[in-house]
Amino acid sequence: MSVLAEVDPAVAYPATTPDMGEAPRHVVAQFLAYGALRRHFAGRRDCFVGQEFNVYYRPVPNTAFVVPDVLVCFGVDPRALGEDFSYRIWDAGAPPSFVLEVASQRTSERDREEKPDIYLEVGVDEYWRFDPTGGDLHAPALQGDRRVGGALEPIEAAPDGEGRLHARSRVLGLDLHAEAHRLRFRDPQTGLWLPDPDDARHALDDIRHALDETRLERDTAEAALAAAVAACRAAEGRAEAAEAESAALRARLNDRGGDTPR
Repeated sequence: MSVLAEVDPAVAYPATTPDMGEAPRHVVAQFLAYGALRRHFAGRRDCFVGQEFNVYYRPVPNTAFVVPDVLVCFGVDPRALGEDFSYRIWDAGAPPSFVLEVASQRTSERDREEKPDIYLEVGVDEYWRFDPTGGDLHAPALQGDRRVGGALEPIEAAPDGEGRLHARSRVLGLDLHAEAHRLRFRDPQTGLWLPDPDDARHALDDIRHALDETRLERDTAEAALAAAVAACRAAEGRAEAAEAESAALRARLNDRGGDTPR
């Protein structure tokens, strides 16, 4: 039996809590990117999408780990990883294929200077960096490296039709577009944007607004119908009253005609 088999992973390779909170802009950009990718790959049984997950890349020492903001892994069991407390490459079966680090004042220098070598050792295929400040922490705001042999080489990025910096991720099969404060993903095959949680919320708001308008139109139509029915009934009542009055008048006239001397 190996030493690793006798070790409790929860004790030897625990999850950790960040030492300090990130700026709201960092947190939002990370959450939106994670939400878009998680939804996009939700139907794949061999894909795990995580965020701020301890990735242990050496059994010893147990301090050999890195915590990507967002990671996408293929050829793994997403159910098992979703219930785990850390990502141990030797247990998961494969290293992350895609890693994204969202720049912050606290981490941007390490993202640029130290993590490329770490992710190269981890076995990551693509390492991406996004600056939600628009370039104050990283210039350019979107940067990517792809594993070629035993090294990471820069991924070419260029402005899209609207001037946003964009580049293609081969491992994801998606285009990455750097907007002002968020990173968006686009499917080059369909031309469609991957909806992130903000997009989903806006779509839900639009649906609710449309439903409210539909309800208002329905209520207005029902009120108009009720008014029309009431008017018809009133008209019928007036017609019946007029007919009764006419019948009574005819009856009086007949009675008077019967009293006339011959």
